[in-house]
Amino acid sequence: MHPDEAYRSRLRAAIAGIRYWTPQIKDVAVVEEIETAEYWKLAVVPKVPGACPFELILRADRHYGVVIGSETYEDLPIASFDDFLPLVEAIAAGRIVQSRWISAATGRPEAIETTIALAPGRDWNNGTAVDRVATSDGHVRRDQHFLPYRR
Repeated sequence: MHPDEAYRSRLRAAIAGIRYWTPQIKDVAVVEEIETAEYWKLAVVPKVPGACPFELILRADRHYGVVIGSETYEDLPIASFDDFLPLVEAIAAGRIVQSRWISAATGRPEAIETTIALAPGRDWNNGTAVDRVATSDGHVRRDQHFLPYRR
C-alpha cells in the first residue's frame, strides 16, 4: 500500500471512531461536522455553562488543528491517530486545565498552556511561551478548569 493510501486509511478510521462517539453527546452539545477533500472538521459546543467548546480539524496533509476553549493550536503534526478519540472524550468529560501565567507587574497574560488528561499518566499538552515564564519570578499562574458536558 502506498504511504498516502495508508495515511488516508488511518485518517478515515480515526474519523469513523469519532463519528461513532458523537451520538453519545448530541443531547448535551451541538455537534457540527464538515468534510472536504482537504480536511475533516468537528465543532462541538456544549449546552452546559462552564464546559469547554472545541473544534478538531484533521487534515489530508498530515497535520491537525484544534481549538480548545478560546485557544487555537494549528499546524500540529499527526504523530498518531490513537489520541484523537481519547482527546475528544477527555474534553467532554471536563479533564482540561488551561493555565495562564500573568505578569504580576502589569496584569498582562504572558503564557498559556492547555493540558488534557487522556488517560492516567498520559496527557495532551500544548502552550505558548510557557518555558520562558513558568520559571521566572514576577508571574502569577491562574488555572481554568472546565465542567463535564454531562453531570
